[in-house]
Amino acid sequence: MSNPYRKARREKRRNKPYRQRAKHAPMLVASDLVLRPVQAIVDRLEIDGTVDVDGKGNPVFQAGDGEWYDAAGAIEGVIWHFEMFCTRHGRELPLDSLRELHIALKYIKPVMGSTLAKLKKDMPALRRAMAMANPNDQLNLLRQTQIKAELMEARAHE
Repeated sequence: MSNPYRKARREKRRNKPYRQRAKHAPMLVASDLVLRPVQAIVDRLEIDGTVDVDGKGNPVFQAGDGEWYDAAGAIEGVIWHFEMFCTRHGRELPLDSLRELHIALKYIKPVMGSTLAKLKKDMPALRRAMAMANPNDQLNLLRQTQIKAELMEARAHE
C-alpha cells in the first residue's frame, strides 16, 4: 500500500553529465599586484619616513609595469574598490587606515605613526579579502572603479 501524499523521488538527470560547480583559485598574484605598491609606500615610510615624489612634489609610486603613478589617486581607487566590495557583499573591512594615508598623501601632510601601525595591522585582512574573492566579481569591481575615476575626473574639468 503506497502513501498518496508521499513525494515522488527525484530522478537523476540521465541526459546531462554531472558538472561540478566552478571553483576559483585564490587571486594571490592579483591581490599582490594591487596592494604591493601600498605596502611599499608603508614600508618606505617605516624605514626612513619618506615617499617618492615627482617634479612638483606630489607623492608617486612605481607600479609593476615600471611606470610612475600618483600615490594618493591610486590609494583612493583602492579605497573605492574595497568600498564597493563591502557594499556588494555586506562585509566590513578595515579601511580607516587607508583613508588616513590617502588624506596625508593627497594634502602632502606627515603620516602619523598610529596610521602606519593601523596599516600594518589592516593590510593582511585587505589582502585576504581580495585574494579570496571571486575573480569575475573583482574584474567587475575594477571596471566600476575605473568608471567612477573617469566620472570624477570629468567633473573636475567642468
